[in-house]
Amino acid sequence: MRPFLALTVVILVMVAATLVEKITGSAADIYGSWWFAALWAILAVMSAIYMLRRKLQRRPFVLLLHLSMLVILVGAGLTHFWGKQGVLHIRIGDEVNYYKNAEGMREDLPFAVRLQDFQIQYYPGTQTPMDFVSTIKVGDDTWEVAMNKIADVHNYRIYQSAYDEDMQGTILSVSYDPWGIGVTYVGYGMLFVSMLLLLILPNEGFRRALRRLSAIALIAWATTASAQAAPHVVPDSIAERMCDMYCYYNGRICPLQTVARDFTTKFYGKPSYMGYSAEQVFSSWMVWPTEWSALPRKKAKNERAADEQRAIEQMFMNGHFLKIFPYDGHWYSFVDRLPEDMDGDAVLFIKKSLDYVCELIITRQYDQVGYTLGKIRRYQEKYGGDGLPSDASFRAEKVYNQYNFTRPLAMALATLGIVAFFLYLMCWVKGKPVYLWVRVATLSIVIVVSLYLMALSGLRWYVSGHLPLTNGYETMQFLALVTLLLTMLLRRKFVLVMPFGLLLSGLALLVSMMGQSNPRITPLMPVLDSPLLSSHVCIIMIAYSLLAFTFFNGLTSLLLPLMVRHDAVRRTEIDQQLANVTQLLLYPALFCMAAGIFIGAIWANVSWGRYWGWDPKEVWALITLLVYCFALHSQSLPWFRRPRHLHLFMVLAFLTVLMTYFGVNFLLGGMHSYANS
Repeated sequence: MRPFLALTVVILVMVAATLVEKITGSAADIYGSWWFAALWAILAVMSAIYMLRRKLQRRPFVLLLHLSMLVILVGAGLTHFWGKQGVLHIRIGDEVNYYKNAEGMREDLPFAVRLQDFQIQYYPGTQTPMDFVSTIKVGDDTWEVAMNKIADVHNYRIYQSAYDEDMQGTILSVSYDPWGIGVTYVGYGMLFVSMLLLLILPNEGFRRALRRLSAIALIAWATTASAQAAPHVVPDSIAERMCDMYCYYNGRICPLQTVARDFTTKFYGKPSYMGYSAEQVFSSWMVWPTEWSALPRKKAKNERAADEQRAIEQMFMNGHFLKIFPYDGHWYSFVDRLPEDMDGDAVLFIKKSLDYVCELIITRQYDQVGYTLGKIRRYQEKYGGDGLPSDASFRAEKVYNQYNFTRPLAMALATLGIVAFFLYLMCWVKGKPVYLWVRVATLSIVIVVSLYLMALSGLRWYVSGHLPLTNGYETMQFLALVTLLLTMLLRRKFVLVMPFGLLLSGLALLVSMMGQSNPRITPLMPVLDSPLLSSHVCIIMIAYSLLAFTFFNGLTSLLLPLMVRHDAVRRTEIDQQLANVTQLLLYPALFCMAAGIFIGAIWANVSWGRYWGWDPKEVWALITLLVYCFALHSQSLPWFRRPRHLHLFMVLAFLTVLMTYFGVNFLLGGMHSYANS
């Protein structure tokens, strides 16, 4: 019991540290203290003694798993006590042979660094940074240091961090850790090998739990709509034609249709209003702004959201919102100050064409509207150059906008999940099979929804140019997809997996709608452009999905006394089956969680020069992993051998998952705050 007591103390200290950091702004006095390091050392020693007493050498791959954790701790200790980190500021043409450490003190380098050049690379046709590149010279060697591209000089790793406003200087991060990283990576390798073997070996826990399981499950669907009339509205065909233009928006070039959907969602809570499409709403705002601004809109959730609405409305009214006229790599609105070297006819066209379109719509000269919009589109194609998205990408984004119906889908899946849960639970409790036609119909729905979400994700990937896993909306959409895929995979092993899968995927889609219905597709931040990040997020989302299944399993067990009141034997039998499912899912869930955390650490090391920074998100992910690890040690902790206790623990432990994904984002902040956007 002593190692588990020590583990509990470590977990509680980390929880307290995240709260201290929120209140005071820093928890460095805790994470960097001698006593915190001593706590981990005590835990490591107790764990080693535990392994000897449990004679884990008889189970070599379980031993390898536990040893990998100790090796990782040793690597972390080497980094903590002997690693060095700091920043190096250098101007073009200058040479420096020192950096400043975290305390601001000067540390000498065994070499000199000369900055030959610094460049910002932009996404084509925009002023949105794609990468930051410093060209440095060390001795006779020349290095290009960029985001996710480091220079390794005599065990000193140099990273791109920031730059001077005049772009004549750069700020580089310097990290020296010749032993800790290597030892830690060895631990990661041992961990991955042991986890993989423990999942496939026939006599280990996962395969034993797999052999104890049984049966099947699934469901149907529903949706709603409404329509009213509004004041002056641009006809649908004209609105679609207007929104078929290019627009510079949120750091990239996209269809004006995308802007229309974001605008309408921001003001009315969904991409339509009173039965009118986003294109009609947006176009009508362009033509009759005063009239439409007086209409009722979605109430802002807080003052910040209200300020954002007012700012957008003000930009719309004064003409600065619509940047649809390209010239020499920049995009302008009709009220912007234009370059002095611009052709006079082009200036006149930019200043007058949009007003002329609105005048033609008011006077209902729709043939002329189409002709003028065509001229604007031809102007964009002439001056937009290589920065314009391809025709295929432009059409793909319009298709994505048109067929993205995740809000009604979320409501339908959540509703069906609840109905299915009670339907299937009643059949299961009574020992009756669910009708074949119900199983076939519900499985068909899961397959269709999975294909639909795959198609949406594929379109978003194609349009953005990167895996759609960079913000809260995208990761929750991916979680919904993963949940449905796991539901199909597990449907023959457990009768309630279908209702759980429908409910969880519906809830994930609902959560993705928090804040705004569909966050803007944006160019990827340079530091986030890494396949390691995509792998990290994918694996973590799979872990969250599996842990959510164990949560619903636990809830089902806690509800059993209300549903099976007079048959204690049947209740015990169902309880044990639920426990078997939980034990089965725990292995891949925790292994995915561990793999995701450590892949994230490798990505952080490549991007920032440190594989662990005690960011609140990192800390709570580790807390989640350690909390769930208790349930895998039922031989040492007899309390978990009783199904009811296991299920209660699963329900309570899921609070750490909620805190890791939502609580940290909305309450604690940190480097991972981009996941909110």
